[in-house]
Amino acid sequence: MRKKIPSILICMIVVSTTIFVFEAKPVVSEKTLTSSDELINPTSVRGYSNITVDQAWELLTNTSNGIQIPIDVRYDHEWVAAHIDTPYPENPHHWPNLQNGEKLSEFLVTYQGKEIILYCKAGTRSKTAANLLVQNNFDGVIYNMLGGIDAWIVAGYPTKANSPPDIPTISGEIKGKAGTEYLYTFNTTDIDQDAISYYVNWSDMTPDELTGPHQSGEAVTLGHTWTEKGTYTIKAKAIDRYNAESDWATLTITMPCTYTRPIPQFFELLFLRFPTAFLLLRYLLGY
Repeated sequence: MRKKIPSILICMIVVSTTIFVFEAKPVVSEKTLTSSDELINPTSVRGYSNITVDQAWELLTNTSNGIQIPIDVRYDHEWVAAHIDTPYPENPHHWPNLQNGEKLSEFLVTYQGKEIILYCKAGTRSKTAANLLVQNNFDGVIYNMLGGIDAWIVAGYPTKANSPPDIPTISGEIKGKAGTEYLYTFNTTDIDQDAISYYVNWSDMTPDELTGPHQSGEAVTLGHTWTEKGTYTIKAKAIDRYNAESDWATLTITMPCTYTRPIPQFFELLFLRFPTAFLLLRYLLGY
């Protein structure tokens, strides 16, 4: 019996110590586990708000809660492959490397007073961009979409590849005099709000013309002079910053006659002297 007493005492000491350690160990609440994990507990922090992809979808498909503009801060090749697809006027805009301060001043002016939703691939770059904007006193509302486009895709929300610009419009004179310069205006929009360049073929022996980049929706006016009589077809297409091209737009014009001095002076004086006469001659000469 005496031999068993030490064994019993040892067991009691081990059990007591275990109970003490278990009771002394702090209980970790669910809130403690999740409060530092922004993916589980979206909060307003440091001047911007973290939101889930579900909250972002609700904001971006309902203009009654205001207009929020998605800002994609990923690289060019990521944007071209796929970006979030939301309806106008809440289409995404692309600002690659914003998190590194690229074009920061331009961004602050462009989106002054607006509501923006920053996103990237998984959430790291957009969070960095949000902090950068707060540090530079961005005058607007900042949301950071947690989980980025990866979480957006997992949730089943739509994406799309980069879209080419719409076919441009061409406006200007469709009939004129050879040797006279005429102005033509080109305009189109890009659903992704990408910068646009215009490639113009004047349908004569002059070199094709490339102008840009210009903002989406910005009208661009170019002048051209045809030196020979004939019929010409202006062709123009729009190209975005990722080299996606629209289809060709066309405008056919005629230059019915070529004038050389002193004949133009003679006819101009004649038509000025008799403004209502020689209608057929006026038509044939393009006056």
